[in-house]
Amino acid sequence: EAEAGESLEDDEVVLQCTATIHKEQQKLCLAAEGFGNRLCFLESTSNSKNVPPDLSICTFVLEQSLSVRALQEMLANTVEKSEGTAQGGGHRTLLYGHAILLRHSYSGMYLCCLSTSRSSTDKLAFDVGLQEDTTGEACWWTIHPASKQRSEGEKVRVGDDLILVSVSSERYLHLSYGNGSLHVDAAFQQTLWSVAPISSGSEAAQGYLIGGDVLRLLHGHMDECLTVPSGEHGEEQRRTVHYEGGAVSVHARSLWRLETLRVAWSGSHIRWGQPFRLRHVTTGKYLSLMEDKNLLLMDKEKADVKSTAFTFRSSKEKLDVGVRKEVDGMGTSEIKYGDSVCYIQHVDTGLWLTYQSVDVKSVRMGSIQRKAIMHHEGHMDDGISLSRSQHEESRTARVIRSTVFLFNRFIRGLDALSKKAKASTVDLPIESVSLSLQDLIGYFHPPDEHLEHEDKQNRLRALKNRQNLFQEEGMINLVLECIDRLHVYSSAAHFADVAGREAGESWKSILNSLYELLAALIRGNRKNCAQFSGSLDWLISRLERLEASSGILEVLHCVLVESPEALNIIKEGHIKSIISLLDKHGRNHKVLDVLCSLCVCHGVAVRSNQHLICDNLLPGRDLLLQTRLVNHVSSMRPNIFLGVSEGSAQYKKWYYELMVDHTEPFVTAEATHLRVGWASTEGYSPYPGGGEEWGGNGVGDDLFSYGFDGLHLWSGCIARTVSSPNQHLLRTDDVISCCLDLSAPSISFRINGQPVQGMFENFNIDGLFFPVVSFSAGIKVRFLLGGRHGEFKFLPPPGYAPCYEAVLPKEKLKVEHSREYKQERTYTRDLLGPTVSLTQAAFTPIPVDTSQIVLPPHLERIREKLAENIHELWVMNKIELGWQYGPVRDDNKRQHPCLVEFSKLPEQERNYNLQMSLETLKTLLALGCHVGISDEHAEDKVKKMKLPKNYQLTSGYKPAPMDLSFIKLTPSQEAMVDKLAENAHNVWARDRIRQGWTYGIQQVRGNETLGGRGRQITR
Repeated sequence: EAEAGESLEDDEVVLQCTATIHKEQQKLCLAAEGFGNRLCFLESTSNSKNVPPDLSICTFVLEQSLSVRALQEMLANTVEKSEGTAQGGGHRTLLYGHAILLRHSYSGMYLCCLSTSRSSTDKLAFDVGLQEDTTGEACWWTIHPASKQRSEGEKVRVGDDLILVSVSSERYLHLSYGNGSLHVDAAFQQTLWSVAPISSGSEAAQGYLIGGDVLRLLHGHMDECLTVPSGEHGEEQRRTVHYEGGAVSVHARSLWRLETLRVAWSGSHIRWGQPFRLRHVTTGKYLSLMEDKNLLLMDKEKADVKSTAFTFRSSKEKLDVGVRKEVDGMGTSEIKYGDSVCYIQHVDTGLWLTYQSVDVKSVRMGSIQRKAIMHHEGHMDDGISLSRSQHEESRTARVIRSTVFLFNRFIRGLDALSKKAKASTVDLPIESVSLSLQDLIGYFHPPDEHLEHEDKQNRLRALKNRQNLFQEEGMINLVLECIDRLHVYSSAAHFADVAGREAGESWKSILNSLYELLAALIRGNRKNCAQFSGSLDWLISRLERLEASSGILEVLHCVLVESPEALNIIKEGHIKSIISLLDKHGRNHKVLDVLCSLCVCHGVAVRSNQHLICDNLLPGRDLLLQTRLVNHVSSMRPNIFLGVSEGSAQYKKWYYELMVDHTEPFVTAEATHLRVGWASTEGYSPYPGGGEEWGGNGVGDDLFSYGFDGLHLWSGCIARTVSSPNQHLLRTDDVISCCLDLSAPSISFRINGQPVQGMFENFNIDGLFFPVVSFSAGIKVRFLLGGRHGEFKFLPPPGYAPCYEAVLPKEKLKVEHSREYKQERTYTRDLLGPTVSLTQAAFTPIPVDTSQIVLPPHLERIREKLAENIHELWVMNKIELGWQYGPVRDDNKRQHPCLVEFSKLPEQERNYNLQMSLETLKTLLALGCHVGISDEHAEDKVKKMKLPKNYQLTSGYKPAPMDLSFIKLTPSQEAMVDKLAENAHNVWARDRIRQGWTYGIQQVRGNETLGGRGRQITR
């Protein structure tokens, strides 16, 4: 049994050593907490006049001493250690060269060499700490003399310098100095230790007071004890001391530890007149007399001997004047529990501990608290009798103290975080809290089922006492405060962003452990459960947050089983919430336990709850058959494809918005998923059911997509934290602006109009990009692509075009699934249908290459005639549309400077027409046509068209194009006309793209537009 029941046969010792720090020599004792922290540390005893050392955590019991050979035999046989192996009964004689087993008396664990190493300076050192049992050789140490005067096999004398060697690692118990503080480790350097005895169990008189005892100070005939205010009061109020009657005499706050002013033999019998300090166990503060003669509790750091030394006197008159010399050994037993009446005197001032008188009337009104004060005379009935606490009770009080201190530190850290301090400056004891929670849950673990009835009942009684002691000290409220502080954060990722990666990883487990601890504190304890029956709404509202649901279910189960009144408050909404967990967790035994406990109370059926459960659980559900639901992630995209290639007519800066209409943080046990961004057709292929593997969860999970989730930029499965105003994961009513610039290239995001600090740059721009959102069930989003395809909530940044402008003329805009089936490593594809490969949607004009064609001389003449006739036809068309000559072009007045004879055209325009006819002839030759002249005199025979008077311009010029009405084209010539028209368009488009024009969707009447974006192009 690892519980450290203090056997009276135990010899207690401390291991001391000296170290020089900042040129000062310090005496240090090896200490360990054991609870929430297994590592050993050092407690300084040099400055004990001003700062009392806590020797309760420094004492070790010498449990066994064996010769090394006997130890090896014992370990080889691994038999249960029989009584015969220990040497002697009372005094375990310590011999050099022997192996010893040291039990830490406060925690009941064993001093051992751990396998971890936290030393930053010595890579070969191991940590020294505590382990719960004596298995293996890690907790055995051999003891060797430091001086030449002693040899192996001799007795170890008090005060000798020793060297301790770990049997398992063959390293010395060593004091190392690193990072500005002292550590204990097992290293290859030696440190000299000395053993100082604290008390000898065989010489301690039963029933008498010894140093280090935890006790209550009972006030004579009044059945009152000296105590401090309860946990509901503030820290300052809890410094005052008073006498109180009633239930407080079984609470932890009335416990005091008596500490003598010495180290060696500090656990000897206390004598009359011997000075000591009184330490309040659950707050860890010392009873102290202030300058103004007030009696208060003082922090350890300020508890100097002058203000905190008290002594017991047998009466106020006969004072023992002679100062007794401190003696080694246990001394004589003088003060007996329950019998001796003690008067407490302050050593320095000689004042007596007494109480402040209260008026008679208020005494009659009932039990009242009387303030404890110091007075030079006091009352007749100031005598105090002592009552020793059980070891179990004093240990629980110690656990309460260390837990309260740790949790308060944790809460202060979380508060500092919420004030937006940087994590580096905030003290968040994540590791200690995790360990403490595990230890506490173990501490409140119910006894095993297979134990004997009597043993089990004793343990249950002890467990209940622990729960009550904790509850009275306000521990339950402290746990709830921690839970509330952690619930401010929406997920582990959110917490990690604020508190750092290590904290984020432990967030879920700490939260769950806090709930489990809560359940452990109230399990089987009617009174503690009753405290919760009113908070069912609070508990069930927390169930929505799945990180800690298994812990919350434990709490709920305990409450429902123990306090039947809770069953009356259960509403239909509560039952629906609990059943919805079956949706999320599948057939979870804890959910079913909770549902069962709702149906029956003390063996009697609760019909109303049974009906509610049947109505909600059974219709159309096979819930009880399924095991676990998985929330798949799917990707959606509009059919807009944006690419860039040399000479293409595609614009390069695009913008769209995503509106989040609804998010549910959890639909299954996994958190819901939502990311938005851009992906490329080159390699983006999310597959249904894809998990954590490559390309599984959608945008940002491969190297061909770039996503944003509110806190991180994602690409290639790697998250990069970015900051934005009031950071949060994407939630309902958020609007995310997504900007793509293919010229840089860069991708940036805005959230609710505010820029996000961070962007993707220099990525691969092969392939076509498209807007994409990937999400799981429980999310509702809308693409806003601009114009009638969703008006933007915010203005696009300057120069960015709305995505809908990239839709090709004959395409119909739609939103479609983006998915491709996983390609297994065996290279067989699981296809559920054909996949469509996309071509480059951007238009890149490629005219017929005429650079190598040389026009024969006989076609030179035709070129000019052709150019002139094209001009005449153009003028005729313009006049038909109501245009007139004007020196400057004016589209509103329909005036054009080119409405003149061909010979009078401006140089640039005439050359353009000549160039176009030259290209036309060259193109015909390039396309394989033979152009020859069949009739030399045909030119003279061609008639000109006689146009009516209204075609005459004010200058007197009337266009006269050739009359071609008698010419009929063969079908092959018709096809050639189509080719020529297409080529003419390509030549024109190529020239415009070179000038920087791009495609746009608006058309301006009278002009032919190539590329929108505010620039029209006219031909």
